[in-house]
Amino acid sequence: MASNSTKSFLADAGYGEQELDANSALMELDKGLRSGKLGEQCEAVVRFPRLFQKYPFPILINSAFLKLADVFRVGMRCMSMKYLKHK
Repeated sequence: MASNSTKSFLADAGYGEQELDANSALMELDKGLRSGKLGEQCEAVVRFPRLFQKYPFPILINSAFLKLADVFRVGMRCMSMKYLKHK
């Protein structure tokens, strides 16, 4: 029910079906990036270029790069901490 009201609200605000699909696709990839499973995170990272090809919207690409940068920033910190613990 909330999904339908959200879609109608966004449609009334001037968003087309393609923009809604792009947002949904980005949210799905974001869920994969935030997953606790390394395989799902890697799969999400690999799927980003396809998102950029299908939806070449500058705001979507900017948002996606910010999400990816955050994942790599946090991931690198995690790897550094693991390295320091083993030393």
